[in-house]
Amino acid sequence: MGGPRAALRRIETREALLLAFFAVFVVLAKAALRWHLHVPGHAMFATALFLLLARACVAQPFAASATGLLAGLATAALGMGQGGPILVVKLLLPGLVVDAGARLPLRPRALHFATLGALAGAVAFFPAAAVEALAGVPGDLVLRHALVSAGAKAGFGALGGLAAAAIARRLDDHGLLARESAASAAGAPTPAAWREAD
Repeated sequence: MGGPRAALRRIETREALLLAFFAVFVVLAKAALRWHLHVPGHAMFATALFLLLARACVAQPFAASATGLLAGLATAALGMGQGGPILVVKLLLPGLVVDAGARLPLRPRALHFATLGALAGAVAFFPAAAVEALAGVPGDLVLRHALVSAGAKAGFGALGGLAAAAIARRLDDHGLLARESAASAAGAPTPAAWREAD
């Protein structure tokens, strides 16, 4: 039988360590990018980068989602921002988008990664916009802020996706990307589409 429990039983120690590794790097990147650069959405570069690398390196259908969830829980536990559960959702949503978009038939790999990074960034604004709306902020201000935030995060997410594609290509050259056989055994979309010549 399938389902989350079966998927968790199939995960290897190596894969679990890789997911934890990428989650730690998302947290470290967020800590490093907490400086006031006055550039909205810049933290999405590293978030998209590591979520996409997690999806490329771990042959599980929930790799990016698990990485985002772990990073969100760690970020909330460390008090890196306000809103506890909102921090978790802000990192989980992009991971869900990356996992859901892994089947998109896009070529070459750089376009695929950039598209997924942009989509992951575009949805990351939603939790903050929902909080603003619930707090009684006027709808036009919420919409304006959401558009600016989504655009900026999508742009940085696309850049992170391009960086992830370049790194994934090097990892693939050394045989370090997830193998199709493992992905098939896990019932996951195989990463073959991310392994073609660019």
